[in-house]
Amino acid sequence: MMKWSTAVSIHKEGKLYVRGQELNKLIGKASFSEMIFFILKGKMPKENERKLLDAILVSSLEHGVEVPSAYVPRVIVSTGNQMNTALAGGLLAIGDYHGGAIEKSAMNLQSKQSAKAIVKEAISNKERIAGLGHKIYKETDPRSEVLFKYAKTLKLRGKFFDKAQEIAREFEKQSGKKLVLNVDMAMAAAISELGFDYRLGKAFFCLGRLPGMIAHTYEELTEEKPYRRFEEGDVIYRGSKIK
Repeated sequence: MMKWSTAVSIHKEGKLYVRGQELNKLIGKASFSEMIFFILKGKMPKENERKLLDAILVSSLEHGVEVPSAYVPRVIVSTGNQMNTALAGGLLAIGDYHGGAIEKSAMNLQSKQSAKAIVKEAISNKERIAGLGHKIYKETDPRSEVLFKYAKTLKLRGKFFDKAQEIAREFEKQSGKKLVLNVDMAMAAAISELGFDYRLGKAFFCLGRLPGMIAHTYEELTEEKPYRRFEEGDVIYRGSKIK
């Protein structure tokens, strides 16, 4: 018989305990963001920590129907699948180039490597630096600006936010190009300040983006006709000559 070892939760005498606390006693007492912090870290957040976590989740809530995590679940539900199937597909659309930069950014911020070394290594290997650049925002990412300012207001703008800015400055210095410090880097700095492991980066993006996915999927389900497909005029053929 296979046994599981866990410190997350346990059923005992008909009651469910999460991190040692009875779940029923937390209902109506703790907020959802407090419970996210609690189940991941085993302790309730301080007020400023809760507010920063809320800000992280809000900043990744939505970014238009154009992004894969919005249109992918809409396409899936339009073909007759259930809501949960569509949402699973939307989550699977999150990867290194969509939402995944938070994880790599946080890994860089939490590493012992200096900003200078991180940038030098990336340039030498002709690699992207996670958290720099954006398809839409070229001068500044307004979401990252808000997170930086809010973290300072909460007295949680520490060494990780500083290192994020150092990486951006070093990249401009070493490459001669200026790339915007994007929201992924700001979120990475924020979760690092809160003491979360960099490997939770994608998970935090999923948590924040899921409500947006639900809204898009529900809109598609209730307001659009079934079956999304490309129009023939939207397809550019570049194969062999048609005979």
